[in-house]
Amino acid sequence: MEPLISLEVELKLTADSSDLTALRSALAAIACGAPLDRRSLVSTYFDTPELALRAAAASLRVRAENGQFVQTLKTAGLAPANLLERGEWQDIVAKNQVDPQAPQSGARLPAGVAGELYPLFVTTITRETVELEPAPGTRIEVAIDLGEIRTVSGGASEPVCELELELKAGPRTALYDLALQLLEAAPLTIGTRSKSERGYALVEGGAAAAAMPAAAVDFAPGTSVETVLQRVGRSCLAQLLRNEPAALAGEPEAVHRMRVELRRLRSMLAAVKGVLPREPRRRVAAELTALAEPLGRARNLDVFIAELLAPLQCDRAGDPGWDELAAAAAAARRAAHHRVACEIRSPQRTARLLRLLRWFDGCEWRAAETPAAPALTAPIDTIAPGILDRCRRKVRRRSRHFMRLTPDQRHRLRIAVKELRYAIELWRSLYPGRELRRYLERMKPVQDELGHVSDIRAAYGLVIELGRTAEQPQPIVAAGGRLLERHERALLRSEARLRRRLRRLNHARRFWRI
Repeated sequence: MEPLISLEVELKLTADSSDLTALRSALAAIACGAPLDRRSLVSTYFDTPELALRAAAASLRVRAENGQFVQTLKTAGLAPANLLERGEWQDIVAKNQVDPQAPQSGARLPAGVAGELYPLFVTTITRETVELEPAPGTRIEVAIDLGEIRTVSGGASEPVCELELELKAGPRTALYDLALQLLEAAPLTIGTRSKSERGYALVEGGAAAAAMPAAAVDFAPGTSVETVLQRVGRSCLAQLLRNEPAALAGEPEAVHRMRVELRRLRSMLAAVKGVLPREPRRRVAAELTALAEPLGRARNLDVFIAELLAPLQCDRAGDPGWDELAAAAAAARRAAHHRVACEIRSPQRTARLLRLLRWFDGCEWRAAETPAAPALTAPIDTIAPGILDRCRRKVRRRSRHFMRLTPDQRHRLRIAVKELRYAIELWRSLYPGRELRRYLERMKPVQDELGHVSDIRAAYGLVIELGRTAEQPQPIVAAGGRLLERHERALLRSEARLRRRLRRLNHARRFWRI
């Protein structure tokens, strides 16, 4: 793809069709009675048999509208982790077919695909639009889209009911403010899947959404602290939202990824807490904690079943209480994932996310009075070494006399190692090279083993709870006790190895000081 020259800034919200009347009324009130313009849109999406456009993070459609055909190419934009931005080029074309010679959209097609494009799916939408001016100089076009996506073969379809808030002029924060207003009228969730993404899923037979890994956030030396904070905030929240579809489908890895993104963001806030206003930072940290809370139980049960129960399934199957323990854990896991799904769909969570997105996107920390504010404009590479030093000292301090540490102290050590890992990942673009890779190679097994210890500790509480809520608790508690005893013996055998690895980590060269 050629460099981006056209940018669409848009926030997508999903709604239930039964709530559209309330949303139309809310829009009419905001627009001071201005009517909604209504029109029909039929869009055909094209790609190659190998789905080359999708592989290039692009989509190509030809839309029939008001007697004209408009060809549009869209890309992921400047940063795929940015929730609002996409590249967009349009041309009027002669008919409902792709025109590779179109000066804007056609000229930016990947090389070699023009002769292989064919129609994959069609969206048939009734669109109602109104343009709002919530403040002088700010214009937002709101579109209510109701209709369906259908494969060209006719074998699969999916309903569409969503709102698109497109910023025409003004600050990006105005999109979040408007979304919060509309949320008072009806339940809404933040949408991350475009119509093209949903269409591709239909073409592939309704394939379940997959968990999305963390997106790298790279920046050059000299980038200001607040620019890094803004970009990390945008990225973590975008990836959190992009994992929601898979989490709704009960995908354990998606729940894990959502927790990781929240932890990355909390780690970033902790790393730069000295230059942020205290009360706003604490308020944001509290919002992040509230988002993470329902994910923790689901993740603990996922780990308990997959990493503690499953490895012993063949050996323990048939033992007294084993089947009861496995069944109770599976039922608790289903209930925990159901709670995650309910939370994802809740208006309270949507409001939290909109407030957080506004805070990071709008650099709202600037609004607070604080003596440390000038430090936000300092280059990140001037404070990163000090942050890494502080995290490393915490690991070394908490790992002293390792063999005598209590379970609680080992948990605090694990947290310190994790904070150091997140800090390194945040700043890794400042320190490319072999020394950084060597440091991470020493750190990963330490973090993994301490994480396994923590999982076993958490399992004690789960076994007790599973027994307490069962009609016949004794078989479950007894089987759980035998399970944990076996894992404890394995921990004792690996104790010396973990101590050696921890010592190697504590003596590793500080790549950020070389």
